[in-house]
Amino acid sequence: MAAAVVGCTGKGEAPAPDQPVRDPGEAAIRVDTSQARVGRLEREVTATGITSPWQETNLRAEAGGRVLSVSVDNGDVVEVGDALLKIDGSRQRLAVSGASAQVDALERDVELARSDAERKRALAQKGSLPAAQLEAADNRLERAEAALAGAKANLGSARRSTRDTRITAPIAGIVARRVVDQGDVIGPGTPLLDVVDLSKVRVQVGLAGSEIGRLDQEAEAQARIEDLGGEAVAARFAALAPSADPMTGLFTVEYHVDNADARIRGGMVATVELPLRKAREQVLVPRSSLTRRGGQLAVFVFEGGDESTPGGEAQLDRGVARLVPVRVGAYGDAVVEILGGLEGGERVVTSALHALADGVIVESGDPKAAAPMPLANAPGQTPDPAPAPTP
Repeated sequence: MAAAVVGCTGKGEAPAPDQPVRDPGEAAIRVDTSQARVGRLEREVTATGITSPWQETNLRAEAGGRVLSVSVDNGDVVEVGDALLKIDGSRQRLAVSGASAQVDALERDVELARSDAERKRALAQKGSLPAAQLEAADNRLERAEAALAGAKANLGSARRSTRDTRITAPIAGIVARRVVDQGDVIGPGTPLLDVVDLSKVRVQVGLAGSEIGRLDQEAEAQARIEDLGGEAVAARFAALAPSADPMTGLFTVEYHVDNADARIRGGMVATVELPLRKAREQVLVPRSSLTRRGGQLAVFVFEGGDESTPGGEAQLDRGVARLVPVRVGAYGDAVVEILGGLEGGERVVTSALHALADGVIVESGDPKAAAPMPLANAPGQTPDPAPAPTP
């Protein structure tokens, strides 16, 4: 059709925007139109995410040695403080003995240094001892006390290493992965096993920025676990990310789901029906009328229409397409909110946008015969986070 227009005009150019179109002639682009109207965008927003455990701990060895026993296996349920495995602690016990002996010896050294310093201080006060000898005695006492403090720290570390040979459950949950076996020789930092708490699960989904203000954080949401046949469970709002994901442009919203029977596992697909506050009345236009020109969203408004030409069974209305920049709000499946640029009642072009420019002559069918524009989404559908305008 664009080629036909070029052939009719001879130059392939649309009239300049500032030139009045009094006689449209025969060169016109056939378009469909719809009337912008004021209404509420009723949306059912759904988003898909992945479940994750309420808590998850990855246990690693803090002390090295041979694994003497493993008390649990994959899938076992454990409580806080339950014994999980035991490591040979003979080396740690020897270290405790050596550190304890050193502390005892240094405590005696401190007592001797303190007695010597006190004796010389008494002599110095009587004038029977030079001040330099008293200062030397005080320095020996300080060094002995510092050495004792270091030895006590070493003793505490050795005793801690001994306790680290017994691995207990830090949380209640299920053993998800056991890495070591009895008889393995491990070093500090070796992975041992993972424990997950599934008493609750977290579900994180992405929400477009245009919907952040309408998200009802107090209302209960519904999460459907797709891997459990679409079973619906109640979900409570927990957190909203302060910034959008740089890769997707979406804001992460976290919901919490009770899971006392542990049927929901980590990594399952969940579809959350996000509760939104009731929308205010705005100008609504079909999504198909949006286009992007010069980096800005816009629509073509059908102007004129005072002349008509035969068009088969219906009369064709002729006019001019005027490019109008707009500011958009929330998106629905079929319509979009216009926050600025239109007032409602305008006829907007919904087809052949790729062939249009500001001031191009267009023709359309009788606007009264046009199909009504839907104002709500079909239930259960997920809207796209951004429009797909004609390039």
